[in-house]
Amino acid sequence: MFRLTIKELAARKLRLLTTAFAVLLGVAFMAGTIVFTDTIGATFDSVLAEANEGVDAYVRTPSEIDLGYGEPGPRLDASLIDTVASADGVDQAALRINGYAQLVGLDGNPVGDLAKSPAFGSNWVDVDELNPYELASGHAPASGDEIVIDKASADKAGYHVGDIATVLTKSEPQQFTIAGIATFAGEDSPAGATAVLFTDATATELLAEPGQADAIAVTADPGVSQDAATAAIQAAVGNDVEVITGATLIAQDQAALAADIKAFSVIMLVFAFVAVFVGAFIINNTFSITVAQRTRDMAMLRAIGASGRQVKRSVLTEALVVGVLASAAGLVAGIGVASGLRVLMSVFGFEMPNGPMVISSQAMILSFAVGVGITVLSAWLPARRAARIAPIAALREVNVDRSASSTKRAVVGTVITGGGIAALVAGLQGELALVGLGALATFVGVAVLSPVLARPVAKLFGLPLRARGLAGELATRNAMRNPKRTARTAASLMIGVALVGFITVFAASAKSSLAGSLETEFTGTHIVETGGYDNSVGLSPDLADELRVTPGVDVVTQARTSPAVVDGSATDFFSAFDATTVDEVFKLGSVEGSLDSLGADGIAVSAEEAATKGWTLGSTVPATFPGGDTTFVVEAIYSGSTDWVGAMFVDLAALRANGGDDLDYRVYVAGE
Repeated sequence: MFRLTIKELAARKLRLLTTAFAVLLGVAFMAGTIVFTDTIGATFDSVLAEANEGVDAYVRTPSEIDLGYGEPGPRLDASLIDTVASADGVDQAALRINGYAQLVGLDGNPVGDLAKSPAFGSNWVDVDELNPYELASGHAPASGDEIVIDKASADKAGYHVGDIATVLTKSEPQQFTIAGIATFAGEDSPAGATAVLFTDATATELLAEPGQADAIAVTADPGVSQDAATAAIQAAVGNDVEVITGATLIAQDQAALAADIKAFSVIMLVFAFVAVFVGAFIINNTFSITVAQRTRDMAMLRAIGASGRQVKRSVLTEALVVGVLASAAGLVAGIGVASGLRVLMSVFGFEMPNGPMVISSQAMILSFAVGVGITVLSAWLPARRAARIAPIAALREVNVDRSASSTKRAVVGTVITGGGIAALVAGLQGELALVGLGALATFVGVAVLSPVLARPVAKLFGLPLRARGLAGELATRNAMRNPKRTARTAASLMIGVALVGFITVFAASAKSSLAGSLETEFTGTHIVETGGYDNSVGLSPDLADELRVTPGVDVVTQARTSPAVVDGSATDFFSAFDATTVDEVFKLGSVEGSLDSLGADGIAVSAEEAATKGWTLGSTVPATFPGGDTTFVVEAIYSGSTDWVGAMFVDLAALRANGGDDLDYRVYVAGE
């Protein structure tokens, strides 16, 4: 039987080409996605490790919540560097001062896209071992009006050493002389971001607050381990700050950056799963048609002594051979997919550091196993049907398809489809996992029901075709004669159309929802924003001050965000507004209490959130910010504009009191 199976494969190569191609695509997408994400992770890990290679100990104020890579945390007293430098085992120490600084190009437009990568501002560290930047040309900033920029930004904007450049910070725009151009850990930019480097004094003024720094980096004396240096520094500075080893710093930075790119990896794997899922339908369809076409051949084998198990094994062997060959080809194609994804990311403006492609054995084994497994499992039901073919079938001219009248199929398909639709409807209330589960169940349910529906649907849609003559009549009858074959053929097309429809409807719905809430809830005339995606960038508060005195402007409301944990729920975008004017640019509906009384310790919550949490005016709400814990008092409860102001917000003074940066996420304007 094995030799017969191999001969069947050799004789019908073109018939199984679609099956092999479906397997190849699924495996290639999965392998390419895993290789690409592994490569990104390993490349960024290497860059971050090299950037902090010389750090033996790191002193910082502990953050009460987890922060993303590059997000600002609570600062420490810069004078602490004297205590750190005098601790046992310390060779050299240097301040680290970080914040928002964006370079403006010669054309007057900001360099880089904040929606894709942040804009870092830092101080130039004079200790070479502690400085992740290395000069490619020019010299370090020697005065307050000099800066160093990253090489990628210089190349993109056309800047050279000696040019005058404008820089945006939390202060008003200022002009600086470009003293030098630097690389970051051997790369042209820090993980695709832009970088502007100042002297310590200028960085303190523009990026932080007077007398403050983000951290202190330390090199240890020769022969002193990182652990020993860390322990000695911790003993010297006390417990108000934390001291970690350089190895711990690298690991934490790598973990934070990995968390930032995890969402992209999940999205890519979802598309890989969809490709495999569609492939499973195609594989099942191909083998089902194959079994139907070879009914008499298999019946003849049964008649001359072959057992049902042998026939079943023959079909599964075909599937195994196709799965192995196509999956192997898919692994090779997957490497090409990974390379293509890297090029595609660059085309869309997401710059990736240079580095070798990471092809792990786990990725190859997993993708290969999924490809072979899906192929064999998809051929299992057709193989079972083949095993049940009776020898007498060799005498029949046709194989009658009775699936259209199967009561069991109709009941099972209806139940699965109904459950899928119910999960979809429930998921639309905000549970994304239920949406995915419901969509999958609906696909499977419709696939089960398809043979039952295929005959009446084909008859209905065949009516206009029959009117066009004999060809339409034959096509309609052929589709009705074998409803299971018709249903299987349509299944893959059904999934493709459904996916395109989902993406189109989702995009249109999101756009319509945003536009609708903008028209009904926003009463202002303009919105100014940076396009940034995290809390490391923003608009200078000076902009809002200038807008307030601009002729034609009636109301200006600043909005800021911060990561926080409020009443046990973590969020990356806890909002703060100018509470005295927020109700002049948004329709907050009926407001119980007073927004003007929020101050530094008050909070406004939506009526829905208050009902869910059981809050009333005067209730206390515990919150944790990077700088520590606090407690807010509910001073106002509003009923509208939750799409824009969120389920709760505080005044700008409250965010400032809890260590928030003076950078505006957005500025809302009402005027002529």
